[in-house]
Amino acid sequence: MIAIPKKTFFNLPEQKRRLIVQAALDEFARYGFDASNMNRIVEQSKIAKGSFYQYFEDKKDLYFHLIDTLFKKKLQVIEPVLKNYEENTFSFNLKEIFRLGLEFSAGDPKIFKLGEDFSTMQRPFVLEFMEKYQPEATDIYINLLTHARKTGELRESVDISLAATFISAIIKQATIDLMENNMRDKETVIRELSAFIEYAVLKR
Repeated sequence: MIAIPKKTFFNLPEQKRRLIVQAALDEFARYGFDASNMNRIVEQSKIAKGSFYQYFEDKKDLYFHLIDTLFKKKLQVIEPVLKNYEENTFSFNLKEIFRLGLEFSAGDPKIFKLGEDFSTMQRPFVLEFMEKYQPEATDIYINLLTHARKTGELRESVDISLAATFISAIIKQATIDLMENNMRDKETVIRELSAFIEYAVLKR
């Protein structure tokens, strides 16, 4: 079961919590989970090492809290699209979610490095996290596709669940590729990838 920070962490002043989260982001983005060092994190956080264990059980819990925090922040970034998706076409919603997600990742290279580390890490507990959050990420595209079916945009033969998983995966990989190439040709990739997805699922 994925743990959350202890109650004592949330009792800290907001500035102190942010300092700990930023120190963790700096460390995990630079070294990855496996090579990260708790001594550096507590030193940068300006807390005693013993105090850290009053807030988190271990390094894994801190890592998951950071991933969880960033996942929720990304959802907040795309929330305007999610709240109004029924008012727009599938094509518009798809491009906006892709674009806003890219802007979120590009806004801080450390966020991208953390996500890259997480997505490539071969550890059993990563599956635990993915089982919790992947359905929520996929549900975004399930909602868009379901609405597209109601409006007559979607091909009748499309399996919505399968298509949502496919779209989630391909956009994730495209984001990684774009970030590694310093967002070169971002608009071209958004346009071409969206066109490819639309060709696969929408009526022609």
